[in-house]
Amino acid sequence: MFVGLAIAVALGAVTSADRGILDFLQLPHASWLDIGASVVTVFGQSEVVGSIALGVALVRLRARRRDWWVPLLMVAVVGIEFVLKLTIPQDPPPHELARSVHLLPFLEAPTTFAFPSGHVARVAFLVTALRWPAGVSTAIVLLMAFTRIYLAEHWPSDVLGGWLLGYGIAVLVRARA
Repeated sequence: MFVGLAIAVALGAVTSADRGILDFLQLPHASWLDIGASVVTVFGQSEVVGSIALGVALVRLRARRRDWWVPLLMVAVVGIEFVLKLTIPQDPPPHELARSVHLLPFLEAPTTFAFPSGHVARVAFLVTALRWPAGVSTAIVLLMAFTRIYLAEHWPSDVLGGWLLGYGIAVLVRARA
C-alpha cells in the first residue's frame, strides 16, 4: 500500500483530494486549537520520540528482555523517512496556511518535499512496536495525523504515508522480535 501511495503522490494523482481534505480540516480556526495542535505535535518530534524510544530500550535491557533493541529501530524509521522526503516530489502545503505555534526549539532538517510525515511515521512505529492497545494506538496516530494536516504542515497523503511507513516497519520488526 505504501509503494502504491508513494507512486500516486509522485504522479500528483492525489493533489485535489489532498487540498479538499486540508481545506475541510482547517475550517475551525481558533487560537486555542492552534496551540493545542502545536503541543500535540511536539510529541512527534524526533528528539522527543527518540528519547522515549531510548528510555524504553534501556528499561527493557535492564529487565533482560530479548526485544530491548526494538525501540532503537526508530533510527531506521527516521532515516527512511528522510530519504523519501528527498526523493518523492510532494511540495508541502502553502506556507500562508500554516498555523503552527513554535513552542520549543528543535533540531530541524529541512527538506524540499513533504512525503511522508515523519511525525506520524515515528509515532505509528513506536506505538505499534511497543504493542500498545489497538484503540489507544489508533487514537494517538489519528490525533497526530489531524494536527499535522490542521496546522498545514502536511497533506493528508503525507500523514497516510507516514502511518503506512511507521506501522509497516513496526509490523516487520515485531515479526522478527
